[in-house]
Amino acid sequence: MRENAKTLFVASEDIATALNLLESIEIEVGFDSDDPESIEQAILAVEEAINTRLSGHRGDARVESAILRVKLDFRCAILDQASSDEDGDGSISSIHTLH
Repeated sequence: MRENAKTLFVASEDIATALNLLESIEIEVGFDSDDPESIEQAILAVEEAINTRLSGHRGDARVESAILRVKLDFRCAILDQASSDEDGDGSISSIHTLH
């Protein structure tokens, strides 16, 4: 029973490390607000950066859920910024987010 408790503690430490990495992630991307392909590429770049940063900490359902939440937060932030671009002149926008 004691061995299981130790294994659980180590797993909890790994989960905490993964969540801390995820919460401190900083990503900067640029995109053209008038170009849907540019916006989608920015979203994909953010998702790839998150996947790379957390590659050694995948598998636990809590970590996977947190990863999905952060990816969704970034996606929404990019889409919100793209839709709020009032210039409409095809200028390049960027987003830099710290969670």
